Amino acid sequence: FHSLEHTNRCGLMSPRRSAFFDVGTNTILCLIVEIRDTGRFRVLDDLAEIVGLGQGVDQTRLISPEAERRAVTVLQRFVDQCRTLGVEEMTAVGTSALRDAKNSDQVRRGFRDDIGLDVRVLSGAEEAAYSFLAVQRGLPLANRELLVIDIGGGSTEFIRGNDLGVARAVSIDMGSMRLTERFIHSDPVERAEAETLITAIDRELATLPSRGIDASSGVALVGIAATFTTLAAMEKRLATYSHSEIHGSRITAQQVRAQVS
Repeated sequence: FHSLEHTNRCGLMSPRRSAFFDVGTNTILCLIVEIRDTGRFRVLDDLAEIVGLGQGVDQTRLISPEAERRAVTVLQRFVDQCRTLGVEEMTAVGTSALRDAKNSDQVRRGFRDDIGLDVRVLSGAEEAAYSFLAVQRGLPLANRELLVIDIGGGSTEFIRGNDLGVARAVSIDMGSMRLTERFIHSDPVERAEAETLITAIDRELATLPSRGIDASSGVALVGIAATFTTLAAMEKRLATYSHSEIHGSRITAQQVRAQVS
């Protein structure tokens, strides 16, 4: 798809329809919007599907044929919806799984040839910067020191910054899918597995202060992505997920401890 500019009689661009794909380690997202020349936008559709593209990548450093097929099926469905809604421009990025996999180029070539979707792989630093920008634009947190935490399927980003921008960003190879594959082999989870998992996480978190990431007093902690939205939804006892009820909500450390204990 190529960007098309539509100009009205006043010389202003009329609303254009664009889609933004996030090809993650566990989930594929697609946000379809109508953007006005003022920069304001209206959401036309917000698609999400758990695909598990990064299943096994932590051990093999390869995206499996099965995972690739699942991704192609979902991406094709999302692209079809884009066409139905008259999308003129599609932008797609990939994160941890596509960063790590040795066959990433081959998989992305398949996406391009089979679906017409060109997926650009973000570095950990780029992913962190976009996460921070989303918080700045999406929440009323002006004049605050922020520590943004973005837990994904394959990696987690920690971004410290303020109105001037990002001061420090760190991406670590610890995400929900990667950690599950490394440490969790029972259902329900055995206590020993959980303890080993927590120890590994604590060990990695202990390195953050020396890397410029700390949660000292006065810093607003902002969590984004599914781990945090799920915690908030559970705390609110939502039977059906509601973005409007979750976005900008607050959850205390005590409430989180109660949920995971």
